[in-house]
Amino acid sequence: MRRHLPRLLGRLLRDRRGVSATEFALILPILVLFSAGTIEYSRLIMLTQKLQSGAFILADLAARDRTLSEAQLENIFLALDNVIQPFEFAADGKAFVTSVGVNAAKKTVVNWQREGSGDLAATSSVGTTEGGLASLPDDLDIASGETIIAAEVFYAFAPLFGIGLAPRTIHKVSYYKPRLGTLDSLLP
Repeated sequence: MRRHLPRLLGRLLRDRRGVSATEFALILPILVLFSAGTIEYSRLIMLTQKLQSGAFILADLAARDRTLSEAQLENIFLALDNVIQPFEFAADGKAFVTSVGVNAAKKTVVNWQREGSGDLAATSSVGTTEGGLASLPDDLDIASGETIIAAEVFYAFAPLFGIGLAPRTIHKVSYYKPRLGTLDSLLP
């Protein structure tokens, strides 16, 4: 057996039949990580785009008419569920539509606000109480007698695999000026 050992070792070192399988076994975990990461980031990008579109649509639909009723606003919130598909908005999202105006003291205030479309525990960043101060971006100015319709969309993003991304709440806002009226009050 000893005299055949060098020949056997030489044949074993020259044998290349399992090299491809070994290389594949070594690279497979890296390929799986890259694939899972690509899926996670793609979902995040797609969700972010859908939420921004949803905020645009909410604000645009609310700002179209001379008047707006609560029933019309509820129907507008229903559109958001379709925009966000394939993501489940009912359990993981929340939307707000807020009318912001200027009071006699030249301060921006919340005229009215409604929430809908989702059960996520979220609070509006524009304002929370009717008649209370509103928070708008510094470069968004409104004059006395004007209003702004702000639509906010929140979503609790949960990664599928937990690779590279942590769970987070995504928040998107869109601002529109009403086209035909001031929309400073909401009809019942």
